[in-house]
Order: sequence, then C-alpha cells, then structure tokens
Amino acid sequence: MNIQYKRQHNDSYMVVDAVDTISSYEERMIEENRIDALLEVSKININGTQQYNYNISRKENLEDYLDSHDLTIDIVRRIILNIQLAYDELEKYMIDDCHIWLSKESVYLEKSYDSFKVSLCYYPKNMGNVQEQFRSIMEHLLTVVPASDKELAKVVYEAYDICLKEDYTLSEILDCISDVCEVSEPPVEKINLREEERTECDYIEQDYFNQQGEYISDQFDEISQEKTSLFWQVQGAVKNFLCKKIEFKDNPILESDDFVIDPENIELEQKTELLADVKPSGKLVYDGLNREEDFLVDKDVFRIGSGRANDAVLHERTVSTNHAKIVREGDDFYLSDLNSTNSTFVNNEQLVYRNPVKLRIMDRISFANVNYTFM
Repeated sequence: MNIQYKRQHNDSYMVVDAVDTISSYEERMIEENRIDALLEVSKININGTQQYNYNISRKENLEDYLDSHDLTIDIVRRIILNIQLAYDELEKYMIDDCHIWLSKESVYLEKSYDSFKVSLCYYPKNMGNVQEQFRSIMEHLLTVVPASDKELAKVVYEAYDICLKEDYTLSEILDCISDVCEVSEPPVEKINLREEERTECDYIEQDYFNQQGEYISDQFDEISQEKTSLFWQVQGAVKNFLCKKIEFKDNPILESDDFVIDPENIELEQKTELLADVKPSGKLVYDGLNREEDFLVDKDVFRIGSGRANDAVLHERTVSTNHAKIVREGDDFYLSDLNSTNSTFVNNEQLVYRNPVKLRIMDRISFANVNYTFM
C-alpha cells in the first residue's frame, strides 16, 4: 500500500489511493455517523485520481508509538484491549472486518497522556480478516521487545504462538497475557506536573493532551500466576524459524577500555581504532532568549520534545511531548517531525509527518517556536 502524508494548516493527513467502488451501505453509514473507532476520512479527486484522506491530527501510528515508548506488558495489554474495543464498536454499524486495514502503519493512537484510544482505518477492499492482519502486528511486536526483558519476551512470544492458529480471537490473546504473567500495577503517588511541563497548543482551545481516551479500561481481570515452564524451549520448526527473525531494539552499551599504546606502533593501530570507533555527532545550538539548552546529537536516534523521556527536553508549552527525532545514518543526519501539533521547520520549510529531511551545517530548525541552529 502506497502511503503519503501531507499537512494542511494545523491538520495532518495520511493519503492513500482510493479503490473503485460503488457507494455502499458502509460508506453511507460512515458519512452519516461519527464512528469514534475509525479515522475520519474524506474522498477527494486530485487531477482525476481518487484519494482517501485520513485525518491523523494529534495521533501517531502504532509503529511510531512503540518506537518512542518503553514497551511493557501493560502497554501491550492496553493496545490489544483497545483494538478489540474498536472492533466491538464497528459491529454496531455492521462494518465488515475485512474492510479494516490493520497494520503498524494504519493503527493510530492518541498523542495524549496515558491514553490508549485506538483509531482504525476503513478501506473498502478485502484487506484480510482480523486474524491474518493482527498476526503481522504481533510479528512487529516481537522485533521491538527489549532483549533484557525476559518476562515481556515470554508473554509476547506465547501470545504470538496463539496467533499461529487460524481461528484465534483477540480475547484469547488478552487471556494469554493475563495467564502467562499476572499484570500488577504498583501504587503510584499522584504528582502535580508543573504547568510548563504540560504540552499545549496555541492554536487549539481544547487541551488534547490531558484528554482521557474513552476506550481505556481501568478494570481488567488479573488472573493466574507465572507459569514455571521454561520459555526459551522452542517447540517445532515454525517457532525455531520465528525466533531467528526477532531483532531487539536495545541501545548497545558502550564500554570504555584502558589501552596501553606502544609508541613504535602508534601510527597505523591508533588510526584504525579511531576510524572504527568514533561516530560523527551534530549539535543543536539554541537561538533564543529563554531557558532552553544546547544539545549534542550523539545517538543513532535522537528524540526531541517536551516529555522527560526525550534526549532533548524542551520547555516551551507549544512543543509536543514527542515532537521530532534526528536519525544518524553514517555521516548524515535526518530530521523527522513526529506529527507534532505545531510542526517542525527547517529553514522555514514545514516538515511533513514521516518525511525525513537531511540536515546540513547551519540549517535553522524550529520545533514549534523554539529555534535552533544545526552545527
């Protein structure tokens, strides 16, 4: 599926070529009702080509969400639960499951604090049943499980094992997660965040970022205890093959060793070590009068936003929680906007969601109204 993204004023859209269909009951039902479980969609004609424009403002797709959050058992549970609740709502309108495009690129979550509300993508073509499409989502989950979290890996792997059946249900997956490892949330102390730490939008009167998703379930049966069977025993050729496909996204741990240098061999050996170990780094130099800092871009993926988990934490209220990221590829650096509310600009050019731009020395970057120079 060819996906494009565009930005109009303060709204972001995912654009997909439309299919030739006769106006159906489903399309009329979607036009006449605001179905909360679906992305808002409009069909437009551009130079004789029909396109679907899905409004993805203040949302991020599942792939980006998993990439920007530390994966936990509870996050996996809540995402699957809210996907199931979205399908339950679609049943009320008799929307065919095969007309829902379910993938890591087309499932969207709200960009708000502690909200797991899911919006699905309606596409009037046979995209496959829920079982076929959700299986690919579970395969992606396998690739982003931290290698150090054996408990989470066990849960995700056993859940995926259920997905290998032809007629499994999402309820079975949720039961498996509770059955394999009891999900328990430790008591937390209520913290009042400083006003400046909250992400707001100057253009929008309503505060989206404190809005609770209506699909969040705070009550979920937690049953059973951990099974004592060994997780790492692989049963059958299929499991063995799938294990080889798993790639973990942990950041490598850099170790520093003390070297004793022989002066007679310093030329070639020292030069080889430096070329092998040293990676280029960039710098974001703040260009303003407020209290923002300069930042050294010394990671392969460098995240910018107002959330405290970012590598560069900005304090302006116009900056989104997960605003943008810089990816290092060899000697080059690429900047991407993460569907932020007030956008990201390079030399006054507005970036489009998921369309990276190569940075050059002295480029002027604006995260909303916070200005930096790339060095």
